[in-house]
Amino acid sequence: MAVVVIVETGSGISGANSYVSIADVDNWALTNPHDATWMALSDAKKNGYAVMSCRVLNEQMNWAGWVMDENQSLDLPRSGMIDKNGNSIDDNEIPTKVKNAQCELARLLAISDRTGDPDTAGFKRIKVGSIELEMEISDRPPVLPDAVFGMVRYFGGKVVSKGISKTIRT
Repeated sequence: MAVVVIVETGSGISGANSYVSIADVDNWALTNPHDATWMALSDAKKNGYAVMSCRVLNEQMNWAGWVMDENQSLDLPRSGMIDKNGNSIDDNEIPTKVKNAQCELARLLAISDRTGDPDTAGFKRIKVGSIELEMEISDRPPVLPDAVFGMVRYFGGKVVSKGISKTIRT
């Protein structure tokens, strides 16, 4: 069964699974002259990547503020969000920066699966005869690319990952 993109407009649409339409991602991808991957995809693949990019964005972000309706399908729209200049974001608005971030993430996910475990997960060193490989785990790309996080960082923070804790003092 094909994935259908249901765009959240800011009104808390039931069943919404994306902040952007395929046309939005197409237009975004056309602004990147270094990559033709997205435009070569079938509509079915584009739909899948659009929905996946929205899901990954929501899983990787702790958005500021609070959801407008506990029954809404996605993390946005939210109340209590502000932009980088300190201006309030309307309660029924999906910020353009969030839409741009989802478009870029969809494009990047189409190039490579950032959500999968690396092939060398669990190995520090592999030796076969005289050939020895040592993995550098610190250079693995994050699930949420820095360029994408840079677009949305004013609207919240990254989800805390293993080995890192957040201290809150009162």
